[in-house]
Amino acid sequence: MDRKEPGFNEKQDDQNDIVKAGQKEERKLSEKAESSREEPGTGTKIDDVYGDFEDDLGDEDIAYKYSGDEEETSRRRPVWLRIVAFLTIMAFLGLVAATSFPPYRGQLLELVLNSLKLQRDIDAKLLQAVVQISVVSQKQNVPLAADQKSGSGFNIDPRGVIVTNHHVIDGALNITVKFPDGKVYPVRGCSSRPEYDLAVLTLEAEGLPTVPLNANGEPAPGDQIRVVGNPLTLNNIVVEGKVEGYLLVGSKPDRVFSIDAPIYPGNSGSPVFDRNDQVVGVVFGTLKSSEEGREKTSGVAIPIREVLELSKVISNGL
Repeated sequence: MDRKEPGFNEKQDDQNDIVKAGQKEERKLSEKAESSREEPGTGTKIDDVYGDFEDDLGDEDIAYKYSGDEEETSRRRPVWLRIVAFLTIMAFLGLVAATSFPPYRGQLLELVLNSLKLQRDIDAKLLQAVVQISVVSQKQNVPLAADQKSGSGFNIDPRGVIVTNHHVIDGALNITVKFPDGKVYPVRGCSSRPEYDLAVLTLEAEGLPTVPLNANGEPAPGDQIRVVGNPLTLNNIVVEGKVEGYLLVGSKPDRVFSIDAPIYPGNSGSPVFDRNDQVVGVVFGTLKSSEEGREKTSGVAIPIREVLELSKVISNGL
C-alpha cells in the first residue's frame, strides 16, 4: 500500500523512499535544502533539529584563577547562597532559550524540571561526556558573512573522539567542543559519512570522560531509552521515552529507529542511552505524523553499529 510519510526531518535534499521495516508499506517524500518547509499537499512542516544561536563565542576560553584563600572562602559559602546562585543561572538560561526559541517558551520549565529528576537516576560521569558543538560556517549566498550554529555530541575516547551528525558540522570554517565542566577544545580532525549523517571529530587531549557503547545489539521496539543533549541552548538536558520501531529513511543505506521522546533544536548528535546506560543510537532528526487527528513528533536515531564502524577508522589513526 503506497502512502506519503507525513514529514520526515533531516538535512538531505534528494528524492527518497521510506520503507517501514517489517511491513509491506512504502512511503515517499521529497526533501529540500531549506531548514523549514511544508510538504506539498500535506501542510506538514519539516525542521532540522540543530539550532542557530546568537551568543558570542569565546567566553568559554576565559579561565579564572583563585588564590588559596579565595578557594577556602568559596568552600565556606552557605548552602542557601549556592541554591540562589543555581536558580539564578537556571533562570538566565531559560530566558536565553525562551528568547532564541519562542515556539518552545511554554515547554522550557517543564523540560528543565523533568531533566533534573531524571539526572538523579543516571550516572553523572555519563553526563560529563555529552558535549556542545559550536560551529562557525560560511553563510549561504552571502560572501564574507558567517553563520553560527550548535549541536550536541558525545565523547567515546579519553583522547577525544566526538560523535555527532554530519549536518551539524557541514560547511564548517571553525569547530569547537565544550564539555560540561566548561573546558573548550578546538577540533583537530574530522571524518564523516554523509549518507548516514554521522561525523567523528578528533581532539588533542588526555583523560576525557567517555560514554560506553552497546556493541551487542539494537534496541527493540518498546525498550525504554534516555536522550541527553543540549536543546534550545540549554545544557545536559535529559529526556526519556521508548523505541517505537525501525524505518528505512530516504537515501540512508540501513534502517534507523524512531523514538517517542521530546526532541528539540540543538538535539542533533545527542546520544540515546538504554537502561544499562550504554549508547545505542545517535539522534539526527524528527519525524512528524498524524495520530488520532493530532500531529505527533518523534525523534529518529542512527543505530550505534554505524558509529562503531566509523570510530574504528578514526581511533586507529590516533
